[in-house]
Amino acid sequence: MQPKPPHVDLVIIDGRPAVRGECDLANAQQIEQWLATFDGDPLEIDLSGVTFFDAAALHAFLNVRRDNPHARFIEPSKVVLRVLEMTDSVDCLAG
Repeated sequence: MQPKPPHVDLVIIDGRPAVRGECDLANAQQIEQWLATFDGDPLEIDLSGVTFFDAAALHAFLNVRRDNPHARFIEPSKVVLRVLEMTDSVDCLAG
């Protein structure tokens, strides 16, 4: 029996992109590509519904920020905030 792939929802909530569910190696590229379709000044990305967040997800979000300096990740969930704090990237992504 194969493990279930991680579940992630990429949705628009209150006019802004929002990521819900598990963000990991299996879907980081999909998330990054979806977020690359938005532009805005500022572009606020809601991460309040993220339930799992690994290094691949962090890399994808750093790429989004690099490619769109107006991108800002708002309302990071506890799991996201923990990784951002551990990697000293809070100011870069959520600041």
